[in-house]
Amino acid sequence: MTSQTVTIKLPGAIYRSAQQMALATHQPMEQVLQESIARTLPPLDDVSPEEATALAQMALLEDGELWRQARAELPLAQQQELERLLNRQESGELTDSEKKHLLELLDEYGKLTVRKAHAWLLLARRGYHVPPQS
Repeated sequence: MTSQTVTIKLPGAIYRSAQQMALATHQPMEQVLQESIARTLPPLDDVSPEEATALAQMALLEDGELWRQARAELPLAQQQELERLLNRQESGELTDSEKKHLLELLDEYGKLTVRKAHAWLLLARRGYHVPPQS
């Protein structure tokens, strides 16, 4: 992993907090700040650029909208169609167009799952109690 040098101005309170953490943990302040930033920013390297943008923009959402995102589900019709196609796949009866549609639904479900997980993460970072996710 390559490193980049960044110069930032920190408000006095943040600087003092980082300094106290560095002293308390016997770590260089640079390491304390790197670890703090790493815990705050979501990993976005393994998603498409469009999805990375959408996830990054979620940090700007109000709490109520984040709660809605965290509890979002596929529309009922899509859930039923996904279940139907998965059952047909299991029995080996999918047509080529059904296979394509199944992949599209699975992709949408995967994106929804990632967005939900990201919303829960943001809510937890904002101090909310987040129930364990299954």
